[in-house]
Amino acid sequence: MLVACTPETLSVPAPAEGSGAIAAAALPPMSPSVVDAPISYALEPALDALERLVPRRFGDIERRIRIPSNSRQRVAFEATRTPFAVAFDGDEVTLVSTVSYQGRGWYNPPLLPTISASCGTDNTKPRVRIVVAVDLDLAENWSLKTRSRVKSVRPETDTDRDQCRVTAFKIDVTDRVVDAIRPQLQKQLPRVDRKIAAFDMRKRMDRWYNLLNKGIRVHDSLWLVLSPQQVRVGDLRLADGELVADVRLFAQPHLVSGPKPPDVKTPLPPLLRAQRTVGDSAHLRLEGLMTYSLASDLLAKELVGFKARRFGRSVRIARIRVFPLNDGRLALAVGVEGDVAGEAYLVGTPVLDTIARRITVPDLDFDVATQDALVSGLAWLRKGDLVEQLRKRAQLPLEPLLNQTREQVEKAINRELATGVELKGTVRTGRLVDVAVQRQWLLVRAEATGTISLEVDRKIKLPGDRRVTDSTSAR
Repeated sequence: MLVACTPETLSVPAPAEGSGAIAAAALPPMSPSVVDAPISYALEPALDALERLVPRRFGDIERRIRIPSNSRQRVAFEATRTPFAVAFDGDEVTLVSTVSYQGRGWYNPPLLPTISASCGTDNTKPRVRIVVAVDLDLAENWSLKTRSRVKSVRPETDTDRDQCRVTAFKIDVTDRVVDAIRPQLQKQLPRVDRKIAAFDMRKRMDRWYNLLNKGIRVHDSLWLVLSPQQVRVGDLRLADGELVADVRLFAQPHLVSGPKPPDVKTPLPPLLRAQRTVGDSAHLRLEGLMTYSLASDLLAKELVGFKARRFGRSVRIARIRVFPLNDGRLALAVGVEGDVAGEAYLVGTPVLDTIARRITVPDLDFDVATQDALVSGLAWLRKGDLVEQLRKRAQLPLEPLLNQTREQVEKAINRELATGVELKGTVRTGRLVDVAVQRQWLLVRAEATGTISLEVDRKIKLPGDRRVTDSTSAR
């Protein structure tokens, strides 16, 4: 009776654990990610230059100007213009100003006293609308190309309200005002072009581009490397008074396990034209690292306490330990107590359940040494439902791990790369890709999508102008 009550002992050697690093399978590259970086160029410097070069007041109502086509006619005018306002007309930037003026005309008829009359001397002055067009573009070598030109100088409307014809001889002061304004503008516009072209776009973009080449720490042993490659520019637009070039950096972001990867510096590639069909999303593979102690704890919650019964005998699972083998499989050390006491070993290959988002081991079974021991006298345990239940219950949930990894990567993306330079982004976990048994942990890879953008907000002084600053930002 005493012998019958004594538990049978299960004593088998543990399977050999893996040694050294176990490489994960190579995966095909993902689609390039797009780092949105709209570069904003403040137009105030160009506007300020034009404001200072083109007088706000011109003409003298007391200074008579001879009309070449008629020696008996004289005119005089005095004009005031409004500050230039920035607008965007199609693919060009326009600077618009309105000139309000008053005029006088004189006619000296033969043998009679000089006749004169005026217009605009009351509160209703005729108006002339000035439109300066500025063609702006980024060249392949990153230089800012500009061409400013007088687009139009003409009366604000076609009504009598904006005409100045005085006396019965219809001396036209309006044409004289237009003829006085146009050459002043044409003379000064080349200086405006030089002011805009002085902005060194390439130097600043090269610095921002290589900030993305630095490894970004996700946690102690995981780094995000964005690896920028190609740069494209889309449309130019106007936003909040600033010219915005929709620049997109194409990158191959990836995660690197282990020590921090070395910083690299790559030359800024030529600027290419963006295709309108290109999306604005980022693509990244997340790498969740599940330690074997965590895997053991998760399985212990599911399996410890489970009992297997057969032929009036039973065992209870008392403990679970998960460890890697050197062939890509997992091993489970299952401590049992009851009618059998000891430790059994099961091995199997982990696979992903992409629907339930779990790791399962569908081929889990006793290892050779354990099977030999069971054949020697414990066959009843093998014939029980222990293996079947272990296969069914030995599952590792991945959602908490992936959410933690996603949050860590998103936190790593949203950071200041340098003074005034911020990286921002969002990450959404998508399709599970694979699971790999490695020496230190289970490596779970999943595809993620989201957005990445670069924001730069700094005040930059233009060369040769201490008073005017240029605000350039990339988002």
